[in-house]
Amino acid sequence: MDNPKNIPNRLIHEKSPYLLQHAYNPVQWFPWGEEAFEKARLENKPIFLSVGYSTCHWCHVMEQESFENEEIAALLNREYVCVKVDREERPDVDAVYMSVCQAMNGQGGWPLTILMAPDGSPFFSGTYFPPHARYGSPGLEELLTAAAGQWRAQKERLLEGAEQITAYLKEQAETESWAAPGMDTVQQAFRQFADSFDPENGGFGGAPKFPTPHNLIFLMEYGKRTENQDALAMAETTLTQMYRGGIFDHIGGGFSRYSTDERWLVPHFEKMLYDNALLTMAYLEAYGQTGRKLYECVARSILQYVERELTDENGGFFCGQDADSDGVEGKYYVFTPGEIKAVLGAEEGEKFCARYGIFPGGNFAGKSIPNLLKNEEYEEICGVFDDVMQEEGRAEACGKKCKNIHGERWGIANRDSGCGNDAQDLRKLYEYRLRRTQLHKDDKILVSWNGFMICAFAKAGAVLGEARYVDMAVRAEAFLRERLVKDGRLLVRYRDGDAVGEGKLEDYACYSLALLALYRVTFQTDYLKWAAAWTKLLLEQFFDRENGGCYLYAKDGEQLIVRTKETYDGAMPSGNSVAARVLQQLAQLTGEDEMQQTLEKQLYFLAGSMAGFPSGHSYALLTIMNVLYPTKELVCTLSSAVIGEERRGLLAQLACLTETVPGLAVLVKTEENGKELCEWAPFTRDYPVPETGAQFYLCVGSECRQPTAELGEVLRWLGETAADK
Repeated sequence: MDNPKNIPNRLIHEKSPYLLQHAYNPVQWFPWGEEAFEKARLENKPIFLSVGYSTCHWCHVMEQESFENEEIAALLNREYVCVKVDREERPDVDAVYMSVCQAMNGQGGWPLTILMAPDGSPFFSGTYFPPHARYGSPGLEELLTAAAGQWRAQKERLLEGAEQITAYLKEQAETESWAAPGMDTVQQAFRQFADSFDPENGGFGGAPKFPTPHNLIFLMEYGKRTENQDALAMAETTLTQMYRGGIFDHIGGGFSRYSTDERWLVPHFEKMLYDNALLTMAYLEAYGQTGRKLYECVARSILQYVERELTDENGGFFCGQDADSDGVEGKYYVFTPGEIKAVLGAEEGEKFCARYGIFPGGNFAGKSIPNLLKNEEYEEICGVFDDVMQEEGRAEACGKKCKNIHGERWGIANRDSGCGNDAQDLRKLYEYRLRRTQLHKDDKILVSWNGFMICAFAKAGAVLGEARYVDMAVRAEAFLRERLVKDGRLLVRYRDGDAVGEGKLEDYACYSLALLALYRVTFQTDYLKWAAAWTKLLLEQFFDRENGGCYLYAKDGEQLIVRTKETYDGAMPSGNSVAARVLQQLAQLTGEDEMQQTLEKQLYFLAGSMAGFPSGHSYALLTIMNVLYPTKELVCTLSSAVIGEERRGLLAQLACLTETVPGLAVLVKTEENGKELCEWAPFTRDYPVPETGAQFYLCVGSECRQPTAELGEVLRWLGETAADK
């Protein structure tokens, strides 16, 4: 065979964990690049493209069944040029060929399988294939054999079909419509969510169920703005039931990617950074609206998990963790009653099993996924993070509070309700689990996903009043700035000292969003300045100034078979939705007319793409609501005489307001930053800095209130505007 066992293929020189997982396959893999396409042209062979990611369960299955199969590998090496792509490193390649799969088959997924001509034009697409036909599904070996035969005998026919597919994709990419953003679209999205809501289990539709946190954030904000209690109830039911289910890791914190059943009990066990970032923001939003301690607990538990298991020593955040351990899906996460009792002792183990639904025969492959679905006292159970906080001397954080606009105090309740044993038990089981089996970690650091996690930590710092969370966000941003910027442009991925990739739309948009989040919680003008600069580069390289919308990759980047604009908010918000949010925040903070005009064009483009299915664009709808409802701008001019705890306390309250009052933008002007702030937000030039204390200037919609030196007066006004809508 072409590649004897234990001799690496070309992927051995890559840094991607996913590509390295395939580096010793007998398949002669190429990374995506000109070398592979040139070989295909010279040898007149089709290309076999396989796209996946390192924590993907079915990617592992296909590798073990087919790519490590010597007969199938020999067939691939003989008849094809084989290319492996990590979708997280090349979201542009993944998006283009996923659109092929969806157009040809009506659905897509990973692993993504594409057969294409040497010029990149696809003629066949699919996802997972077993090695041989079974249960009505075609086998990979039969598919490869048939396609190779057609390539030799009917190549022109295949090329004609490939040209038609490519032409269709280009036509779809060019078919765009504009629409005026309006409340009718927002309300239609709410109705669509309501129609598919599962009132018993939470979530929308049947199995499988995905958390899709931005849908829940939309419902909470829609409910707050319209006083629709049903919207908030749908989000709350979902957040509660997800926490109670097995999709939440009750032992170590964090959420798995999705649930395979309608009750959130049996997850697809991989944990992704972006899910946990967005879920943190959803639980913090729920906590901010309701004050319910459960939501705070879950948010803290997620952040503790990320800090403990997904944080690089220099501050960046890793991609995620695998579903499989020792080749078995979920092995790391499940238990038998005997294991629990061996770790905790017979008596305490029996109690733990009763609390967390662990029983003989189990609920997953003979073992049990810990869950609280049948435990009606779920709200009294604390997470392992309580134990960790006490051990690290962070108990004092429990006293830190934040005031909302109604003057209510938010913070951590005293937990003297008998939860101590649970914390100890969870810690013991966590340590046992670590010893029992290994869990693969994808330690790539991606700009876009880090952007979301920075936003999550920043929001937590503001809402929970904890500086250490803000410090985590600040440190992560510094990591990106120092290691993932080259020649004034963003890269995509950092791993093992190596940073590569041409930054895509989602990188620029999410990084800019993170910078704005850091400005909102620190009021350091540099973050606002950097956000504006990166956004202007985004518009230069990605924005369609004629029709609106941003392309997936830069105009001076590698050009694929089609240049698309993605708008659908799937597992993550689309780059276009994030870009719209960035533009809206910058327009509000800076008052720049050019930014406002660009935002308007972007929103008309997004509204046009929502036709018939606005609920699939929930993150974009958050921005649309921000422009449909009166905006609120608060400028605080702060004397240099305000120092120490008084200054920190005031800034913390202002940061909390930015994260809890819809549509509010806050700028802080001081003698130290005044000149630079005026450069980026010129309208602040006319606001004088007082010699003592602070002065507050609040504008709501087109009405500006009388300046006041009392923050309490501002809180009262904000409360009035919230009630008046």
